[in-house]
Amino acid sequence: MELNKITCESCNYVNPPGTQLCQSCGKMINSDYDKNKIKDLMRYDGSAIRSKTRSKSVFDKIWIFFTSIKVGVAIIAIITIAASIGTIFPQEYFIPVGADPQQYYTENYGALGKIYIELGFHNLYSSWWFILLNGMLALSIIAASIDRGVPLYKSLKNQRVKKHPTFYNRQRLNLHSDNVNNIENIVRALKKKGYKVEEDHNHYLFEKGRLSRWGPYINHIGLILLLFGSMLRFFPGMYVDELIYIIEGETVQVPETDGQYYLKNNKFTIDIYDEESGTVFDDTLQNINETVVSNYQTDFTFYENKSMDVVGATPDLQKIEDYSVQVNHPYRFDLFEIYQASYDNSQMKSMTFQLEDNDNNPVGEPFTVELDNPHQSHEIADGVSVDMRAYAPDFLEIDENGSLISETPVAKNPAFVFEVFDSESSELSLIQIMNSTDITENNEYNVKFVENENHWATVLTLKKDLTMPLIATGFVIFLVGLSIGSYINHRRIWINTDDGFSISAHTNKNYFGLKKDINPILREFGYEEILDRDSQKNNEI
Repeated sequence: MELNKITCESCNYVNPPGTQLCQSCGKMINSDYDKNKIKDLMRYDGSAIRSKTRSKSVFDKIWIFFTSIKVGVAIIAIITIAASIGTIFPQEYFIPVGADPQQYYTENYGALGKIYIELGFHNLYSSWWFILLNGMLALSIIAASIDRGVPLYKSLKNQRVKKHPTFYNRQRLNLHSDNVNNIENIVRALKKKGYKVEEDHNHYLFEKGRLSRWGPYINHIGLILLLFGSMLRFFPGMYVDELIYIIEGETVQVPETDGQYYLKNNKFTIDIYDEESGTVFDDTLQNINETVVSNYQTDFTFYENKSMDVVGATPDLQKIEDYSVQVNHPYRFDLFEIYQASYDNSQMKSMTFQLEDNDNNPVGEPFTVELDNPHQSHEIADGVSVDMRAYAPDFLEIDENGSLISETPVAKNPAFVFEVFDSESSELSLIQIMNSTDITENNEYNVKFVENENHWATVLTLKKDLTMPLIATGFVIFLVGLSIGSYINHRRIWINTDDGFSISAHTNKNYFGLKKDINPILREFGYEEILDRDSQKNNEI
């Protein structure tokens, strides 16, 4: 289609390229448009849509791609399918703290779990391709809104009151009568129903509910803000959701604060529901065979580092306050919030041993090894002591030199080499969980494991979300647009008294309601009810 301006033969008005209906008189002037692409000419009052009229340059082809409804629906479908796959297994954020993702997914979900992590679905919502899809969807919405919103704005702004007779005949609702009486009464009655009226000699235009036409575009603005807010979450500093793991008595730096703030876990408390607590849950608690946590909280001290600006300086911690954080009762500072998320007592704190002779008789008192900072020597009895010669917190193997190799620094599978001294000799033993091996021959003593104590650690969540106001605003705007598009109708009525009485009407939806506006007025002033071409077709069928 050549981009030539089109002159209306009826009123000589010069229309932009691609226009289907004359913007002045409403007569159909362009017989070259693709009727398969545009079903309702009145949707944009016949104004030209860029994606339907230009397709020569590379920019035109890119523009057509992003303005295509089919492309937009396809992108939404791909995002929906990808998001659904992302819910099959938990995202990496939800797996146990410290677990290796590759190992966790493989051990728990087998081959599917391995494929899942290899394809990157374990971090789906922060993956580059998922963000790219959201960006493409935003571009599609923006392009489609501009492509269709601009001609809509022009057509509504430049509406002409005078219309060609063919325009009246083309509308679904129309009526012609030779009776030209009571025109002023009809105008007055339509005004009372909320219609704004424009008059040009013997031509009238009545309109109300124009805002309805902008409902979908208001929706688009809301969706764009939602997508933009979601994508901003992946920019540093805009969104923080970090776990803080603190053992009782430990002081750690608060993440994402550049060393400005520190936390000390003074005490972790966990409360269990009592089966005879006198609450409404008593019957339920008696029917289950497990403990139910009623509350867990962390009593911590919050510090500010006054020497954070001094490079290499030891943190100078100044106490800000003590606070007890519970589930759903966060601690707030600056733009952050700290929530009680979970707890952990799987990490061993200490192990207690008993030295015995070959007849399994205890020698002296039990001794305790603090696994975080173990003592090297323990006096057991007069003339008898136990020295620690080697220690591996997470025992893996013994190397060629006889040293203990630890897989991690966390006390998950401790192993020790103890040397027992008495007044006559010394002997060595390798002690592991559930296992004891003599290193020297004919040992007279055995080191037996008695019990262990685990650390109580709290798991806190540090949150900051600067995108939430934008997301909330987008959601509200989307709902406003949805309400406008759903409950408001754009209704227009044209009346011409040049040659008798001619009336036609159009609405973007709810023709039944439009007829209820018009027919009572026509009957009151001596006219027949307005004709509905669609109703006539249905009756004929």
